[in-house]
Amino acid sequence: MSERIIPTAIPIPAAIVRSSSAAWFYLNQGLNAVPGGHHVLNYIEKSSHDDPYRTAIEAGLILYGIYYYLSKPQRKRGLQANRPNLTEREKDALIDEWEPEPLVVPPVNDHETAERYWRLAKIPVVENGGIATYIDFTRNNRQESFEHVLNLASNNFLTLSQTEEVLDVARDTINNYGVGACGPAGFYGNQDVHYNCEYMLSDFFGTDACCLYGQDFAVASSVVPAFTKRGDVIVADDKVSLAVQNALQLARCTVYYFQHNNMESLDELLQQLNEQEKKEKLPAIPRKFIVTEGLFHNSGDIAPLPELVDLKNKYKYRLFVDETMSLGVLGATGRGLPEHFGLERASSIDITVGSMATAFGSSGGFVLGDKYMSNYQHIGSNAYCFSASLPGYTTTVVSKCLQIMDADNSQVKHLQELSRKMFYFFTSRVKLNEYFTLTSSEFSPVLHLELKEAVRAKRFGYTRDTLFAELHKLQGRKVSDVCIDPYEAEEMFLQQLVDDVLVSHNVLISRHTIVLKQETLPIVPSLRISCTAGMTEEELLGACENIATTLVQRCESA
Repeated sequence: MSERIIPTAIPIPAAIVRSSSAAWFYLNQGLNAVPGGHHVLNYIEKSSHDDPYRTAIEAGLILYGIYYYLSKPQRKRGLQANRPNLTEREKDALIDEWEPEPLVVPPVNDHETAERYWRLAKIPVVENGGIATYIDFTRNNRQESFEHVLNLASNNFLTLSQTEEVLDVARDTINNYGVGACGPAGFYGNQDVHYNCEYMLSDFFGTDACCLYGQDFAVASSVVPAFTKRGDVIVADDKVSLAVQNALQLARCTVYYFQHNNMESLDELLQQLNEQEKKEKLPAIPRKFIVTEGLFHNSGDIAPLPELVDLKNKYKYRLFVDETMSLGVLGATGRGLPEHFGLERASSIDITVGSMATAFGSSGGFVLGDKYMSNYQHIGSNAYCFSASLPGYTTTVVSKCLQIMDADNSQVKHLQELSRKMFYFFTSRVKLNEYFTLTSSEFSPVLHLELKEAVRAKRFGYTRDTLFAELHKLQGRKVSDVCIDPYEAEEMFLQQLVDDVLVSHNVLISRHTIVLKQETLPIVPSLRISCTAGMTEEELLGACENIATTLVQRCESA
């Protein structure tokens, strides 16, 4: 019996072969007629030869996609998609019924009006010139007017911007460059005067490079996020200013706080973080920063730079210092915190943030550091990339101030002498010290006077810790209009002291400006008294005598 041969494949009907061949022929002809179609055919031939199953799946997905798209009903897309079909009459009725919400919720009574707007009414509006030693100003929509007032509320510490040679430079720059940059630094905003100012700042303060910013308050909040990412670590002083607090909030890294200027607290925290890092065995080495201020904006004391440098080298951290208040003030020639302690900036501080609106009397901010850090900001710092550059005259004013300071540091020396005189005057007033605590350093031109904790607790019924606890609770509940009655009462009491000094002695001091709802760290109100190089020792000490007498009298009678 002969063997039965089984066919290796099931024969395909001739009709299917002819129809599929015809379809492939016409598809081949059509694709070849399309530019680039032969590449598609080559891909199909190679794919079907090497992996026919994948080709079948791809073809099925393409056919399903075409079917899905064609089977969907065509609807209006975008803003028109969900808009109801209304008649013109219905539209007019809805428009007539609509009432917009007010931008600011109006007060419900006179008491709330007084609570909300008394701060605005107390802001001085300077007239007839800029910030000088003696000023004329009005308050409360010109309802109050004051003339020839000794100004102890200014941050224009060196008063160089009021000299005639600096004013001449500003006038010449306005005539040649106009009054605006008209664009971000990278888009035709920077001019030659901006780059000259950057070079002079870096040369004067002893760093490789400098990067200018349009607003000093926004510098830290742009620089810190530019150099940090998730997984990085920041260890910050727990009394940093609001500008630095905003920077830490915007940074995507983990933030820890050490006790204010307490190097033992910092050392202990860095040791704990170092041991924790070894246990976790992280896949990548994180960036690690110590963040502090040179001259603290909220208290007026100075960071211990030598100890900070030792700890940052010991634990391999970078050091970020906000010297908004200390540049032009500290050091024999006004070069800031490193000069004050006899250190070199380039080797001690990795990133320095500074302001041109304080000692230099101009506008804007800047960052000092090495050239790689500065170059990275040109593409990675939001405030640099997307904010308009400074007007040209603000940079030439700073350049001229730097020239003056480099040639003659007499203004810096005079300011430091006045600062020490003012400090020792207030620390020697025994009666005043029963009510107030002086938190500032003898080298600070700004003195902060806080009510003693016992006095605050007795008069207003709260302490620093209870205020922070209440503030933290309100922020956790997302309350936007934060109003804590004991805090408001103390603020109004301090403003009464400011008013008494102004009315009785024609001397302007101020409350320390606090935006409580934005603060994330413990803080209490304080009085703020500042001196500038434009005043004499007799003027300053005479004003201090009047201030101390008025404060004691008011506290005893209240």
